[in-house]
Amino acid sequence: MKIAYFCPHSDPLAQPGEPDAGGQCVYEAEVTRALAGQGHSVRCFTRAWGDKPPRESVCDGGKVHRIPMGPQGFLRKEEMGPHLAEFVANTIAAHGDWLAKCDLVHGHYWDGGVSGLGAALAFGKPLAFTSHSLGALKQARVPDPDGQTFNYPLRLAAEGRVLRSADLVVATSQVEVEAIHRDYHCTPLRVRVVPAGVDVHRFAPATDRAAVRSALGVEADWLLFTVGRLDPRKGFLELINALPPLKAAAAKSGRRVRIMMPAGPQRPSDEEQRYLAQLRDRAASLGVTELIHWFHRLDDQALLQAYQAADLFVCPSPYEPFGMVIVEALACGTPAVATCHGGPPEILTPGVDGELADPGDPEAFGAALVAILDCSADAQAMRRSNARNTAVQRFSWEAVSDQLLSAYSTLNSTLG
Repeated sequence: MKIAYFCPHSDPLAQPGEPDAGGQCVYEAEVTRALAGQGHSVRCFTRAWGDKPPRESVCDGGKVHRIPMGPQGFLRKEEMGPHLAEFVANTIAAHGDWLAKCDLVHGHYWDGGVSGLGAALAFGKPLAFTSHSLGALKQARVPDPDGQTFNYPLRLAAEGRVLRSADLVVATSQVEVEAIHRDYHCTPLRVRVVPAGVDVHRFAPATDRAAVRSALGVEADWLLFTVGRLDPRKGFLELINALPPLKAAAAKSGRRVRIMMPAGPQRPSDEEQRYLAQLRDRAASLGVTELIHWFHRLDDQALLQAYQAADLFVCPSPYEPFGMVIVEALACGTPAVATCHGGPPEILTPGVDGELADPGDPEAFGAALVAILDCSADAQAMRRSNARNTAVQRFSWEAVSDQLLSAYSTLNSTLG
């Protein structure tokens, strides 16, 4: 199969620290590798800027082609709308022969959806679309009072048109499917839920977990870990409110309990400083300060070690759209307790690889933490094994690519 990926703002080979280099870029690169590894050919069309070469290999069978569009230098994705027609025209001029022979076009994010739609119409190809982040859901969480930062009117209008035009919508969660119906008043012809993936070769259990725990320098019988930016939407205050039941259970069983909790960057913003102060004050008022091990931002290796060392990962967000950090923890063999609101119920199976609870109910959330930790060594080992199996079987990039190929096959019975 020949697959055209349209991703103007998200270069699959973008390096960490570059503007707009993030999870979507990783997704595109990893799926390209997985699909190419199964014998398919993928071309990723992204915007050319800076001094990167016009063509670069992701792997054998997977290439990134950088297409000129708009002004020189970096261009914010919110400002790409007026230039997308040029992007489509330049892509067709350089790759028209290949596009005429490809099997399908897949647009990523709203800018990729718009440009992919243009190319699909030009050559009569089926169009798949993955939003990666729906504007309606983001607008509900991150308002744009002056209307200049996120350009929601353009984004929502573009998403609505692409959703109505796409032959296949690939959603990353059922929550996203519900938003498509509710917020865009749209019922696409075909919708398939295919989750984001994780590198299960990198995120894997430690060969010597005791040594990893020792290297962290956090002494505990029960070690919990949570991570995220220092933002009230991540639920760290709710987690602190749930710690008294855990403290009581640890004292009753004679165990030491510590939870690794983020303290933000070394130089926090004013908002981050205020939120951190609120967290510290609440911990003091509840008498759980000694349970908390605060840490600043972790590099990739330290993050991996924290996942591997923990007895339990915690995702206490009042609402979590998906929860990639949960999947990363599971891949390391670490069970999780997560919010029951949003995407985590599509990841965790209570009693198998974790538990679900409402962070707004401190007693219930605290009880879920205790249920995972205060059990036999055999039960803990079984949960760790189940956690790893969940990640490998459902969220490895190989599993994700298999699900994508299955979704693509619905476009045309001859594909596959």
